[in-house]
Amino acid sequence: MPSHRFYLGLVTLCLLFAVRPAKADDGSGSGGSVQATATTNSSTSTSSSSTSTYSQPAPSGLAVDATDHKRPFTISATLREEYDDNIFTAKTGRVGSAVTFITPSILFDLPMDDSDLSFRDTFSADYYSNRPGDQFDLTDQFIAQYNHNFSDRFSLDVAEQFQYYTQPSLFQSIGTNYYNGAYISNTVNLNFNAQWTPLISTSTTYANTIVDYQESNIATQQNSMENTASQNIGFAILPKITLTFGGIIDDINYKFINRGYTTYTGNTGINWQALPSMSLSVSVGGSVIDTQQAGTSATPYAAIAYNWKIGARSTLNFNYSHEVVPSDIYTAEGQIADRFSTGFQYAITPRLSTHLDGILTHGNYNQSLLQSNQPNFSENDYAIDLGFGYTLNSNVAFSIGYTYSGVSSGENYRDYTRNQVYIGVTGTY
Repeated sequence: MPSHRFYLGLVTLCLLFAVRPAKADDGSGSGGSVQATATTNSSTSTSSSSTSTYSQPAPSGLAVDATDHKRPFTISATLREEYDDNIFTAKTGRVGSAVTFITPSILFDLPMDDSDLSFRDTFSADYYSNRPGDQFDLTDQFIAQYNHNFSDRFSLDVAEQFQYYTQPSLFQSIGTNYYNGAYISNTVNLNFNAQWTPLISTSTTYANTIVDYQESNIATQQNSMENTASQNIGFAILPKITLTFGGIIDDINYKFINRGYTTYTGNTGINWQALPSMSLSVSVGGSVIDTQQAGTSATPYAAIAYNWKIGARSTLNFNYSHEVVPSDIYTAEGQIADRFSTGFQYAITPRLSTHLDGILTHGNYNQSLLQSNQPNFSENDYAIDLGFGYTLNSNVAFSIGYTYSGVSSGENYRDYTRNQVYIGVTGTY
């Protein structure tokens, strides 16, 4: 079973690199980094600042630091009105509805001498005015982060994210691409960075993601556990350029159905800190795919991450990866995906800001990953969110935006499009 080989491979990988201290990925997203999502293990997810139900990604940091307010906590509440033209993500028989969201949130931030502990809980009560049956959804998200600096050369980051959601998470790439009822996802991330010498450092990461649907027919096909571990070493060959070498082991198993895979990836690349405000990471390599039922195969691996803080008022990021990721098609072990994501934020004035976030996954399904003799096909899933925010004062802010999302598949029954328009107000104490 691939799950057994995962743990054996993980031990081998750690032993191999433990005796070769070297310079790690700088955290800018080069190949070998591990994401906290179920369907990506490279730095390809985009962090959206919108309030749409589609764009609530796992943030790399808690959005508000309570120490900014000189107290250990921040309390906020959001009231949002939305119109959703396809609440069931259906190809035909679309149902549209106005939706009211009431979302209180509390954040605690506890800084210490060499550490920082933050956690936030966000609850939401959602009312659908035109949904048959139960018109209410209740969701919750809990995020905790701990950072500890052992010295100026060694640090540890630990993150936990628990979600109880009802909507698909296209921006996060967790679970299915469809409305399939309530589900739980829980992700744990560990990241240890070490600067062994001025030229050599290492980065060691591990992520565990569990997805658990409540509807029994969906749970049978989709409930899963994914473990991803990576080890990166690097050598600073120039003041602003680091040469990297890395390995990734990614394993996913499904609880009630015999499907899934283990991938073993080797990669090399460069990290270029072109400016203090601009970084580029490129990594290429190859992966061996060991599936539950479809045998063993190989595929290229690539990852690109670009981050640029454009002046004092805007930021831009772009990520791309070519790799094997999980799929919600139950007759497939996984998919070979080209994933593009981008995010742009711009402060038009000190009070008025805008953002544009997008993600596109082009998945290829061929005989190396399909369990049956069904023909090869491809699929695109996508989401884009455009929004504006206006900060009235330190306690009140407004938002308005539009989200377009959907699936276009060679399996035509999976197609759908969805439009969501929203406006909201947030109060913060």
